[in-house]
Amino acid sequence: MRVLRRLNDDWMLATEIHKLEARLWRLSQRDKLRVIMITSADRGEGKSTTVAYLSTALALHPDRKILAIDLDFRDPRLNSHFELDVPRGLGTVLNGECPLQEAILKTALPNLDLALPLPTGEDPNLLLRTRELSLIFDWLRQRYDMILIDVPALLPVADASAVLPFADGVILMGMAGRTTRPMLTRAREICVGMDANILGIIVANLREATTGYADAGYYYGYRKRRAEVAGSASPKSGT
Repeated sequence: MRVLRRLNDDWMLATEIHKLEARLWRLSQRDKLRVIMITSADRGEGKSTTVAYLSTALALHPDRKILAIDLDFRDPRLNSHFELDVPRGLGTVLNGECPLQEAILKTALPNLDLALPLPTGEDPNLLLRTRELSLIFDWLRQRYDMILIDVPALLPVADASAVLPFADGVILMGMAGRTTRPMLTRAREICVGMDANILGIIVANLREATTGYADAGYYYGYRKRRAEVAGSASPKSGT
């Protein structure tokens, strides 16, 4: 599994991911958060990569059952880190063509499952089928300890906004040297306007973007309201 190999080979990345995983798990247990959405202001800011690493790190604990779900129907990227065949995409579930159970994919980790669109993408208008989405998340909440959702960026399209009501918390992604303050501000405004529970921000690419990296440190974080999720990873690419 590509994502697991990377975590095994890059100890610095693994350290930051495991710190983030520990904070997120503690917060989820304290505040009873089960469904966490990870999104960004714009495309290409590392959200799919982060969902892959974070879900894998969470699933390394044998007492947890983790699901990573890709709801980026326009340009699905999550499976690029797991390289699984997807015989039935989530679109078939939302269309009522197959039960959700048949679209759940098993990974090399016994405690980590995936739910993915077809690799070629599916109709994003399916995300507007709120009744079907609600039934899906009701079913998943009963079976998983944590569900991480990968969705499109907030600013270019409205897809993520359709999914926000189903999330217990939202983590925003930023890319050091790329994501601007106005972009993050606008993304935050969208979340706040829909009463989303913003947990924090992950800033990726600090290794490459921070001058004097060894002195400046690899960790970045902040508090948001009562939130305590913060951290940084260094994926160089992804959406």
